[in-house]
Amino acid sequence: MKTMMNYKTIMLLFMVSLFSLTVAAQNADEAKTVFSVKIDCKSCVKKIENHFGPMRGIKKVKCSIPDQTVELVYSTKRWDVTKLTAEFKKLELEATPLEACNIAPQPSCCGGH
Repeated sequence: MKTMMNYKTIMLLFMVSLFSLTVAAQNADEAKTVFSVKIDCKSCVKKIENHFGPMRGIKKVKCSIPDQTVELVYSTKRWDVTKLTAEFKKLELEATPLEACNIAPQPSCCGGH
């Protein structure tokens, strides 16, 4: 009886560790980059979310008007910082990865209000 209980415990621990490895493997090809972007209004946020949200390989889009940032979680198999920066340019937005951000003033977010 005790042997059967030990066997079940070992199997349970094995299953949990296998599941944990699977989850870790799924997240291994993901990265998160926070961009400094001049966004002043909900229209800018909507434009960014509608552009990046449906893209393959983009897992999460989070915009913050008060912080003037856009956080993107993405697949590194499909995207990198250079490609994402180019996507912001398509939206006529200047985006700088936060690590390289300088405090210089940027042009208005969407052509003025």
